[in-house]
Amino acid sequence: MFDKQTDGPYAIEVRALTKRFGQRVAIEDLCMHVRHGQIQGLAGANGGGKSTSLRVLSGLLEPDSGTAHVLGYELPSQEARVRRSIGYLPQRNWLYAALSVRENLVFRATVFGLKSPSRVAEQQIEAFGLNAYASNAVATLSGGRTRLVELAAVLIHQPRVLLLDEPTAGLDPAARQVIWRRLASLAAQGAAIVLSTHDLAEAQFCSHLILMSEGRTEVQGAPHEIPNQLDASAIVVSGLQSAVVMESLPPGLMMAAYPHGNNLRLVIARKCLAEVENRLGSLGCLTERTSLTLEDAALVVAHRGRGLR
Repeated sequence: MFDKQTDGPYAIEVRALTKRFGQRVAIEDLCMHVRHGQIQGLAGANGGGKSTSLRVLSGLLEPDSGTAHVLGYELPSQEARVRRSIGYLPQRNWLYAALSVRENLVFRATVFGLKSPSRVAEQQIEAFGLNAYASNAVATLSGGRTRLVELAAVLIHQPRVLLLDEPTAGLDPAARQVIWRRLASLAAQGAAIVLSTHDLAEAQFCSHLILMSEGRTEVQGAPHEIPNQLDASAIVVSGLQSAVVMESLPPGLMMAAYPHGNNLRLVIARKCLAEVENRLGSLGCLTERTSLTLEDAALVVAHRGRGLR
């Protein structure tokens, strides 16, 4: 379905990409190289630059500086070719709500100049298990099925690069699994996928992950490698109520704190570990060191992004 050998070793090459909106920097010096068959994740808090990055790569926004190539085409000078070669899924529903599933897919196939749009639409309906809803107006579908129709529409011209903005946001676990199985299958066939996500559990499915904050790349690598790159530690605290622990520790010692069952999980700078353990021990708390998770890493990045570096 997809040709892995064209366009050089990378489907997407981004170097020092920067985008500003007035005085606000949305992306700062973004660098990214995505191979065919790779799922590249962009994660981080709202305002981190994830959606803007996808819009620049899709040709919808022009960068202020830096270079970007998608399937060998340069942005922004060849944005028209990029747009016809990729599949871009925005975060908000963009289908025609009053039209049926079938009508939306036929329209999409027609826009891309595909032969026999009706036949192609039926193939997508079958592939995505949408037969029972093909005649239904999109407005009547659940969020999960609407997202499946959107993905079916995005893939109708068999793009080799997919840019997906929060593809599973708001979906139930079953619908998320359906979409992730589809994405894994497409990657196995050679598609290059870049997606944004708030869900750190889902981020584990990516081949490579970039954690972003305020437009900057804070840390990147394979998801299991990222926690080890941060100068932070995690401990689980038991023995006192969470409120007592929080009141007893100066805010500057903690990067993050959140419930962990009946206990409290603290993420702290590694250099502060002994001090925190001593303070908690003097209060009669029990502490247990534990491995830093990807969610912990995201909280550390958010902490840095608030200027608390």
